[in-house]
Amino acid sequence: MSIQEKLTELDSCIKEYLWQLSEDRAGARTHNGELLAALREHVGCSFAFVLQKDRLGDFFSFSDYSSAMDELELDGVEFPLRFNDTEKLSKNLAKGSVGTEKLSFLGEDFANPQAYYGIELDGEIWALVGVMDFDSQERQWSDHDKEAVSRVGKALTLCIEYAYLHDTMRHQSNRAEQQISTEQEQRRLLEEALVRAENANKAKQKFLVGMSHDIRTPMNAIVGFAALANTHIQEHERVRHYLGKITASSKHLLSLFNDVLDITSIEEGRAQLDELPNSLSAVVHDIRKMVSGLVDSKQVILAMEVVDVVHERVFCDRMRVNQVLLNLISNAIKYTGAGGRVSVTIKEKPGKQNGYASYEFTIKDSGVGMSADLVEHIFDPFEWEKTTARSLLQGTGLGMAITKNIVDMMQGDIVVNSKEGEGTEIVVTVELKLQSDYYVDDVLGVLPELNEKRVLVVNSSPETCSNINAILNRFGALTERTLSASEAILLSKKAISEDAGYDAYFIDWHMPDMNGLEVVRQLRQFVTEAVPVIITVDGDYSDIESSSDDLGVLGFLSKPLFGSDIKEMVRGLMTGEAVGLATPAIVREDHFIGRRILLAEDNKMNQEIAVTILEDAGFFVDLAENGEVAVDKVINHPDGHYDLVLMDIKMPIMDGYEATRRIRSLPDKGKKNIPIVAMTADAFFEDRQQALQCGMNEHITKPVDVDRLFSILKSVIE
Repeated sequence: MSIQEKLTELDSCIKEYLWQLSEDRAGARTHNGELLAALREHVGCSFAFVLQKDRLGDFFSFSDYSSAMDELELDGVEFPLRFNDTEKLSKNLAKGSVGTEKLSFLGEDFANPQAYYGIELDGEIWALVGVMDFDSQERQWSDHDKEAVSRVGKALTLCIEYAYLHDTMRHQSNRAEQQISTEQEQRRLLEEALVRAENANKAKQKFLVGMSHDIRTPMNAIVGFAALANTHIQEHERVRHYLGKITASSKHLLSLFNDVLDITSIEEGRAQLDELPNSLSAVVHDIRKMVSGLVDSKQVILAMEVVDVVHERVFCDRMRVNQVLLNLISNAIKYTGAGGRVSVTIKEKPGKQNGYASYEFTIKDSGVGMSADLVEHIFDPFEWEKTTARSLLQGTGLGMAITKNIVDMMQGDIVVNSKEGEGTEIVVTVELKLQSDYYVDDVLGVLPELNEKRVLVVNSSPETCSNINAILNRFGALTERTLSASEAILLSKKAISEDAGYDAYFIDWHMPDMNGLEVVRQLRQFVTEAVPVIITVDGDYSDIESSSDDLGVLGFLSKPLFGSDIKEMVRGLMTGEAVGLATPAIVREDHFIGRRILLAEDNKMNQEIAVTILEDAGFFVDLAENGEVAVDKVINHPDGHYDLVLMDIKMPIMDGYEATRRIRSLPDKGKKNIPIVAMTADAFFEDRQQALQCGMNEHITKPVDVDRLFSILKSVIE
């Protein structure tokens, strides 16, 4: 076949391809392989190809090819372009010309003789249509071969240009859609931010209105009762009553301010946990005492139970734990009507980490409950319930927000379940680190005073009965239990008749068939007074303590009952030692009589209050109106002249921090080590930390809690 005939045949294939392209541009690429096969046969070589750039121009790849070698597989093979490869191609390929120089970026595997046509798009070589001879390293391409490559290249240009334009339009369309979507998302976020800002602004306005009311209410009481006290100054009992009202209103006002400061500190991330060794028993019993007044005034039943608590000694921030539990228990009591019930259950579960235990605090009440909407927003600051029952009670609306933030700080969890008119249940779960053996007063081992002793547990509460039974078993006691007072009498008679009488009794005060004292009275008819009887009670037992003396009741235990409570009680009773429940130490004047305090305070009114309190307690007080004067007085008086310095922080000339640093840097060891206690209105956690870091021994906030002040002074001085 002549050259002209071959060209004519190739032209027929090109015309057929162009016709297919005109009929279906999108599907024309499926015929690229047929046209490349015609080109390969026309020039008599083993390989014809289309090399095409990726959109970013980083590499070439074979988009289409025709090969005489069946084993050749080039799909997905990429050939990275170096910095100047594209520039070289543009120089080598004049418009419409065919290049034969080696395409270096293809590497040694494709170093055979090549002839290729360049397709230029947007000013750069975008694709190459060519042939390659794998059978001969010496192949020289004729003008006829180059002409064939050029004709096929021009035909394929139409398809590649169309694909390029279509891809560009699709890409631009996608970008436009993405941009529109982004703008819509930004608009949505802006609208949501606007709604949040408006809601926050409304909430804060509502908060300010509510705070104004809540602040003015106790302020009105303070001002009003102060005026009444002044009017009736000679009527001491009435004045004392008015002063009590003023004190209660002042404490309520202080709690409002503390809530606002606390939520600000927590939300700004400035609050931290001060995790120290503590006893869960002490924490829970203290909380019970704190809410006892509220329980009495509301006339509700408060039941506190312990379930499976083996490890009482933990590391925790006692103040924060108190804050959480006090808020939840106080709320439950406040929102429960007279005769209603509030239960608090403390349960221990295995911890997720070694050396930790999980503690579950469940607070459940039979009060007014909450609407579903309030439950959903219960942890949002500034939220109040709209119901009459809740609106009658004062508060900042920050308590639950503070509680949630503290639980989050402790990496715990809080769940609220409530139904309007039926009550509320709140479960707080936290993991606490257990104290090492150095700190633990081991309540897990056998207690010699109870080992192999027979003990009868009498309690109408299955939970309390089971808890006491489990604790006694851990101590080595042989226990029996009953929920009935009558059955307890029968069991005791039977045991004595079998010469296996009980060595001790734990009897609940509130039994359904008879009270605890009546049970003891009947037991004492056949059980000697040498056998200890312990009465368990809910809360205070002072009103029944005196009437139990003649019945041989040797001790009272207040619920909830921990192992350490029973251990302390039993050790005293079984050994015949005097037994008494731990009571707060009462500060007596003889602790302070003759002691000398240097008071650094710039405010005249605060000076008068502090001096009067301290002198009434027996102190001699020396005043310094700023930190500089305080330092001079310490320097100019002999060692031991002052027993302690009470240091305000914000004072003119020299503040309390700098004054403390100056005192701590004195050369005289006795003077530099004088106890210094911060007494300041700076009430945040970091304020306390800063006071301790600069050398102070303790930190107490204004307004001063007198009992706490005396407790700190006693501990620091001693």
